[in-house]
Amino acid sequence: MAECIITTCLTCDDKVDIMCTMNNCESEEIVEAANIAISNLLPTKSRSLYDIAYNRENVLLAYFSENAKNYKSSTLWAQYSMVKSCLIIYDNIDISKFPKLIAFLKRTGDGYQAKKIYRKY
Repeated sequence: MAECIITTCLTCDDKVDIMCTMNNCESEEIVEAANIAISNLLPTKSRSLYDIAYNRENVLLAYFSENAKNYKSSTLWAQYSMVKSCLIIYDNIDISKFPKLIAFLKRTGDGYQAKKIYRKY
């Protein structure tokens, strides 16, 4: 059994058992405190740039997710390479630093076996 960790709530000065709160559903106060902490993680001056980059990763993830229904992993990687080159050239965006997209593409290749090509000489 986990040891109880008691602390004082920052908003109402009540005693809070952290382990019980983490194991059970989160209270509204904790969710609100977490959201405030998360919102302060990004620099305020360039927050809009971070949001744009985040949205781009989600758009690309949706694009490749749809293509994964019709294409094999090798084709998805070829498309990724083409999209990456175009975005670097035209918009100066390096999608190789989008970890969710890379993880998705790697996951689509699990169990994939490339066909061997036999050439006659």
